[in-house]
Amino acid sequence: MTTPQDPSDSPAPGWQPPDAAPPQEPERPGPYEGTYGSSQPPPGTAPYGGAPPHPGQAHPGGAHPAPYAEGPPPGGPQLAGRWARLGGAILDSLIVGAASVPFIVQAIKWDELNKAAESGDTMVAPGDVYDIPRLLIGYAFALVIGFAYYVVQHVKWGQTIGKRAAGTRVVRASDNGAIGWGEAITRQVVTYIFSVGSAALNFVVPIFGVLGILDPAWILWDQRRQALHDKAAGTVVLKVDHRAPNPYHRG
Repeated sequence: MTTPQDPSDSPAPGWQPPDAAPPQEPERPGPYEGTYGSSQPPPGTAPYGGAPPHPGQAHPGGAHPAPYAEGPPPGGPQLAGRWARLGGAILDSLIVGAASVPFIVQAIKWDELNKAAESGDTMVAPGDVYDIPRLLIGYAFALVIGFAYYVVQHVKWGQTIGKRAAGTRVVRASDNGAIGWGEAITRQVVTYIFSVGSAALNFVVPIFGVLGILDPAWILWDQRRQALHDKAAGTVVLKVDHRAPNPYHRG
């Protein structure tokens, strides 16, 4: 037996059921702020949201970085610039040349020069202009002056006048220490072998005179900017850093 439906329970004409509420998404957790179970990030990693540690700085968590793989830390000894070496060498050459001029000038045949000037004759042979024996003696004095100029100053201070002006210093290549008499003499002997030897060969075959520039030009492509006389003596030229200890200071 059925029960009659109450008219009030029937929906009104045009009635629509209300829209169901959209399902709500589950609440998301906040940003991760550390290692679960620890307040520190994993050893050897950067703090979250931070930059990785620089070489030489302790890592978070007490880990220590590996030694520098790309060379010594900034602030170590720096090789002298090629232009600085060139400028210092030019100044030293001018000083040695000026000191040597009197020993060369005394070999000139001034009377022969005056006669040639009055007659208009051309003097071509070196013997027409110079007294050769006296010229050789003058060159010997010039070599001694240059030898003493470089060797003594390098042993005492590691710097000639030109190097002081250029801010450079010669040291041992092995440990950046002060050089001794052996290294200083070797440097100068090798320098003279190239300069004097090439000048002598130039009288025989002019093209051999180019060999004289091979020694100083070696710094253009050498990794440590060493000239051939540096390699022979085991030396290197550094830029002077007044903050660093002076290896030639004998206090």
